[in-house]
Amino acid sequence: MPQPRRPALASDDWMLEQQVRAELEAEAWRRLRCEVAAPAIEAPANDAASIDYHRSGNGLLKALVRFALGSFGAYLAWIAALDSQLGEFEVWLAISAGFILTLALSLVGPARGFVHLLAETARWGIIVGAAFGGLWLLLQGYA
Repeated sequence: MPQPRRPALASDDWMLEQQVRAELEAEAWRRLRCEVAAPAIEAPANDAASIDYHRSGNGLLKALVRFALGSFGAYLAWIAALDSQLGEFEVWLAISAGFILTLALSLVGPARGFVHLLAETARWGIIVGAAFGGLWLLLQGYA
């Protein structure tokens, strides 16, 4: 049974076929980019339900809160290691593990909401403290 004759490599028919395939693929990619980008453009920017509170707020305050939580986890590990009468190296390992584990756990699940709550509380604490400090300085100037 004779095989159908295939066009030679780089013949006019072959080049036309490759050009048509490339154009179809480019059009498919263009359509895909438009479909993926469309929901992001259509989403309302001021919708309160679409705000992700875990990604908003001050990153520095969240970092300080996570550091404080990690330090507290390291402190608890230190207490547990000393109570277990571990050696000095094992105590350092327990402290490091407590710090790293607490930091890692603060990035997932409900702990992210807790970190956000503590960061917002710290922000308002700083604002209120600065206001009271300014008021105290103002009143000391008149005394």
